[in-house]
Amino acid sequence: MAESERIRRLAEKIDYHRELYYNHASPEISDADFDSLWDELKRLDPDNPVLHQVGPEPLPGTVKVEHLFPMRSLDKGTTADDILHFVNQSTSGGKRYLAQPKLDGSALSLEYVAGNLHRAATRGSGERGEDVTLNAKMVANIPLRLNAAIDCHVRGEVVMPLEVFEKKYKDVSPNPRNLCSGALRQKHGDGKAEASDLVFCAYDVQFPHSRPNMNYDSELLDFLKNTIGIDPAPWRVFESEDLHLEMVEYTKMWSEKRAGYKFEIDGIVFKLDDLSQRERLGSTAHHPRWALAWKFPPEEAKSVLMEVNWQTGRTGAVTPVARIAPQTVGGVTVEHTTLHNVGEVERLGLKLGDGV
Repeated sequence: MAESERIRRLAEKIDYHRELYYNHASPEISDADFDSLWDELKRLDPDNPVLHQVGPEPLPGTVKVEHLFPMRSLDKGTTADDILHFVNQSTSGGKRYLAQPKLDGSALSLEYVAGNLHRAATRGSGERGEDVTLNAKMVANIPLRLNAAIDCHVRGEVVMPLEVFEKKYKDVSPNPRNLCSGALRQKHGDGKAEASDLVFCAYDVQFPHSRPNMNYDSELLDFLKNTIGIDPAPWRVFESEDLHLEMVEYTKMWSEKRAGYKFEIDGIVFKLDDLSQRERLGSTAHHPRWALAWKFPPEEAKSVLMEVNWQTGRTGAVTPVARIAPQTVGGVTVEHTTLHNVGEVERLGLKLGDGV
């Protein structure tokens, strides 16, 4: 297949699956499969416009909110070398870093005016989100009024405790993440889950007028928790001569405790803690240069090849798609997977009934 044709198909697939993930809470592929599409497109065409978009625009008919502070995505990594590159290259050898678990839920922005909750919005495209204020007010730990009469935008992740999921919703959805998005965006109580069963965990706060006199993001997280009354996700600060090694060990620690944690997480977010250094580094259209989302290795499952269908895309490209015995991977029931092209089918020598 010509490279330009492959690039068009990859961009088309990323758009399609991102729309399902963000606007419909009904993904058809696992996060790992999506990341694989993303990484291939980034390798073939690093300047492709799709790679510089955070998410799709909110659906027509919804009330849209312009984010005063864009809600960008994060650059991703999966190896110890990625962490080393982040510390020594991407952030120019920073001296102090902050880490928080990468919660697997639905991103939310809370706008407070004079300490009162004014509006809540989804991330959407990163520039524009969907107004979900009424449902956000039902989330038990989102305060309607802060402990201080300040103006601020608090961003975080809405998640569902796994204990609640197992008790009330495991027969309704394959994973809590889909329920979070649906509960926030439901109209007239038609969602599969109640917003009151969700929890908000903050990871960032921005100020439209003047920021408190603080030098580090970890100080702002402490300010959120102990001064204005909002729960941040747990954090840890790294400041030593062996930053890279300590951060790698931290990913190993979380890999071991992940299964027993109270929320679903899919990695660790590392950020420069020094706010002035962040300002100097700035951001791309897609992500800040001072943060890295380190993701756990993808889950794997074995299945059986049941059928191969041929799918024609908008550009006319024909792709072999395998139908497999259903398997749950990363909370997504996978029944179809791409075989990329005829050459790949021939190389693998696949036959119906083969294990895959």
